[in-house]
Amino acid sequence: MAKLEKAKHYISKLFNKQLDPVYTYHNYDHALMVLESVNRLADFSKITGDDLLVLQLAALFHDSGFISGAKDHEKRGQEIANEYLTKNGFGDEFISKVMVCIGATKMGTITEEPLSMILQDADMSGLGNINYSEITEKLRKELNNTTDIKVGKKEWLSGNLKFLKNCIYNTQAARELYDVQKAKNHKKLLKKQSKVKKVKEVAIPLSIAQNKSAQTQFKTALRNHIDLSNIADNKANIMISVNALILTLALPFLIDKAMDNHYFWVPVALLASVCLTSMIFATLATRPIKLKGITTQNEIENNASNLFFFGNYYKMKFEDYKIGVTHVLNNTKALDDSIMRDLFFLGKSLGGKFNYLRLCYNIFMYGISLTVFALMIVYFC
Repeated sequence: MAKLEKAKHYISKLFNKQLDPVYTYHNYDHALMVLESVNRLADFSKITGDDLLVLQLAALFHDSGFISGAKDHEKRGQEIANEYLTKNGFGDEFISKVMVCIGATKMGTITEEPLSMILQDADMSGLGNINYSEITEKLRKELNNTTDIKVGKKEWLSGNLKFLKNCIYNTQAARELYDVQKAKNHKKLLKKQSKVKKVKEVAIPLSIAQNKSAQTQFKTALRNHIDLSNIADNKANIMISVNALILTLALPFLIDKAMDNHYFWVPVALLASVCLTSMIFATLATRPIKLKGITTQNEIENNASNLFFFGNYYKMKFEDYKIGVTHVLNNTKALDDSIMRDLFFLGKSLGGKFNYLRLCYNIFMYGISLTVFALMIVYFC
């Protein structure tokens, strides 16, 4: 605690003496808010000891670079933290962890390092704060005071709605602690948007992750598709077995008859053709589809592949696969596309199975009937 209090005192003095007052959001109050969120998330995730201290110090220093302006502030924050921690006797490994965490707070950074993920969530905890309106207004004022672009309330409201909708916390702890209030803040902004009447109200569709009815429907459809696929495979196996038995038992008998009566060669040819054709279509119905096994980075970024289907990744390196899945999980649209793509292509595969099966059964039904009819003619004529 003494180390943390000393660092808080240092950051407080740093911001009070060197931070320009135009930074109404990225200041000491924000550092304390992130620190408080870090403590809550760490407690929820059972993080203690040095790892907790890493998170706490990274929270305090992560925006310290704003004393020299917004551009590349994460890098300068790392430099400030490195200088302070080195002077105060922290080890290289400890300092390295703090540097990684601070670097991860740069917007758009995707990380799989557990401590960095927690700090990212803490930095975005304001989205799930009961005082979200006041917090976001401070950020708007800061942007207007520090950039040439003046952001109006209409534009800001629209941007916040989009940001709240697309932001997904990394950790289960953050989702449980902040998602409910984040959803409430989103609803408040929608109401505010309709009252201001400066923006045409647009209904924002819920993602599958937010829509329980959609989740239930997708689960039911997926289960039905799998059940139907099993039924199709069983039907195909039945046809393969039946035709194999006919070829094994009936065909030798008819061939023997044909040796004495050449007219029997007609039903022999019919039966052999029917059985072989039926078996071919039954086999096609159960034949596995061709799998490429690799999804390119371009396909991942364009949401053009489903990384939850083994056929799209079994030849990939684990590191590349992790990056791809992380991208999908951190992008609501990409996750929704993956779910829909999985159901869509499973349905197309199932449709192909049943088309082959229908041909197989039709060929068998009409072919056997024609063979029996030909046998009757040979016997009685």
